[in-house]
Amino acid sequence: MTLEDVEHMGQLGTDCIATIGMFDGVHRGHCVVLGTLLTEAERRGLQPVVITFDRHPRHVIEGNTSQLCLLSTLEERIALIEQCGVHRVAMVHFTRELAALSACEFCRRFLSQGVRALLLGYDNMFGSKQHNDFEALPDVARTMRMELLRAAPLVVDGLEVSSTRVRKALQQGDVEEAERLLGRPYRLSGTVVHGREVGRRMGFPTANVAISGDHVQLPAAGAYVVGVRLNGGEPLVGMAHLGTLPTFDIDSFGFEIHLLDYDSDLYGQQLQVDFLHRLRPVQRFDSERELHAQLQQDVAQTRAIAARREGGALLH
Repeated sequence: MTLEDVEHMGQLGTDCIATIGMFDGVHRGHCVVLGTLLTEAERRGLQPVVITFDRHPRHVIEGNTSQLCLLSTLEERIALIEQCGVHRVAMVHFTRELAALSACEFCRRFLSQGVRALLLGYDNMFGSKQHNDFEALPDVARTMRMELLRAAPLVVDGLEVSSTRVRKALQQGDVEEAERLLGRPYRLSGTVVHGREVGRRMGFPTANVAISGDHVQLPAAGAYVVGVRLNGGEPLVGMAHLGTLPTFDIDSFGFEIHLLDYDSDLYGQQLQVDFLHRLRPVQRFDSERELHAQLQQDVAQTRAIAARREGGALLH
């Protein structure tokens, strides 16, 4: 499913069961909701549909002051929803006017025709906080002859899986915890551009990546083991560096990838980068020689980690 296949939200016009949410990152908890949606749709003979937003409500409500970073671009979110088995997505263009609607007003405007059941996540609430009438939603649903359902939470290590929890793991550099919560490695996509070329001088040429999307959540600065696909091709193993280069007094942020056993030109290529393991934080070394020795250790560790993940687990 591409963005061209996504419906723009209006009256849905068919008997369906819907769920509403941002579905940022489409983590394992979201997959539970989508799996429940498919099960309940089959049980009731209804068509499953996901209602989502073209931008995060907080980015509209808070504007430039919003510090919220996203786990997936719009295109990635749509693709991940389809991978969960839901092939119909209705997109809501989120505006300040829409943000002012209460939950009941939203349902009357958008769900009054066609939606026979509405599935909510275990903690899902929507509608204006200022005009909060969410508690009245069951009464309104009955007048609309719309059944309300709740999906169960997914609990990992005693805590519900959530996008907030995934973001926190990434902010701490714990990409393996993020992978457990997402059900797949955390991924950044981007295009290879001309960069600082410091690594090439040291014998570790890097691809400098311009990250796709706005408000994207980055893992904590540091060096990582990554799996990389070039233009959607076969997976390759690499080391990624996120952040500054204090050894060279370079304070600007960069995202660079050194691919192991690969020496072809990468300029202009599209990369999908899966974060597998954090090797270390950003460090200042006393000399290029000391840094070179550390990079050799990083390569050895990267090969060992990649070997442990062989057999289909390197990339998803």
